[in-house]
Amino acid sequence: MNWAVILAGGTGERFWPASTPERPKQLLPLVSDRSMLRETFDRLDGLLSAERALVLTNGPLAEAVGAELPEVPAGHVIGEPHVRDTAPAIGLAAGLLAAREPEAVLLVLPADHAIGDPEAFRASASAAFQIAAEQAVLVLFGIVPSRPETAYGYIRRGGPHALGSEAFEVETFVEKPNPATAGRIWRDGRHYWNSGLFCGRASVFLDEYAIHLPLMRRAIDSAVASWRDDPARALVGYYDAVEATSIDYGIMQQTERAVVLPANDWGWDDVGSWEALGRWLEPTPDGNVEIGECALEDCRDVIAWAEDGRISALGMRDVVIVRSGGETLVAARDALDGIKAFVRKIAPPRHPGPGR
Repeated sequence: MNWAVILAGGTGERFWPASTPERPKQLLPLVSDRSMLRETFDRLDGLLSAERALVLTNGPLAEAVGAELPEVPAGHVIGEPHVRDTAPAIGLAAGLLAAREPEAVLLVLPADHAIGDPEAFRASASAAFQIAAEQAVLVLFGIVPSRPETAYGYIRRGGPHALGSEAFEVETFVEKPNPATAGRIWRDGRHYWNSGLFCGRASVFLDEYAIHLPLMRRAIDSAVASWRDDPARALVGYYDAVEATSIDYGIMQQTERAVVLPANDWGWDDVGSWEALGRWLEPTPDGNVEIGECALEDCRDVIAWAEDGRISALGMRDVVIVRSGGETLVAARDALDGIKAFVRKIAPPRHPGPGR
């Protein structure tokens, strides 16, 4: 009855030059010797079998994703033909799984997050599966903040959930705050980072689509009805019909069924930029993070990631240096917010085809 829906779309431009359209962030070994996707899948061990995983990715990446996860049945890797964001992907997954198992419970998780304590994650996921199976709610995993982070959205909790559980009512969502606001709310005990992980019955998801995204719900129903006869045609027709909307804006910020389940011991990070490696990997006494062959002399707080060849640096401070695929990036760590625009300016991405 429990299923995992892994969202493996996106191009990961913030990890250029290591990340390319042909090998985006989720296929990179950023925080270990395994790809982010592989780590995400392995984290499900003990929760469900490979036959109960559904993976949605960019159409041209479906083959590479399938090769990375050979345990997952080929028909469970869905290559999206168009860029449509997360709401269409989750809605389609919910429709297909509800048709297969009316009581299916979905754990929706991105393929490119890092979690330091898989056991703690599995404990939270098990609790969410139970809550969702027993109650008509959508469970959001709220990460107890460890710092006044401005790069994440927040969830402000209300009172304990009325039906009794570890979860709280969702009072409101807070957009990525400015530094002053982040500093004010990060220790108040009522705000959590919005992890982008969700859990709920497929039928509950679909009910919410009917209320808040009715046109998309009709497209879901049409795709599911024709899926058995011609899944490829049904998939293209569905993505031609739906609008691009995130699950956050389309459903989670509109529904009255959301509850937040606090998680304070996962060691979670969305690994949103090269800067995240400075939080995730063990630094040298000089504060440097070195991946691959690196020779750093008189350097402090440098993140060096060498996929091929060697990175040699002398007297550098607070920079990121990346060498991959014949390209080299050198950037101040406090300038990384501008990397997407910079990369598009100097090297427009070579999209292998449409995807999320």
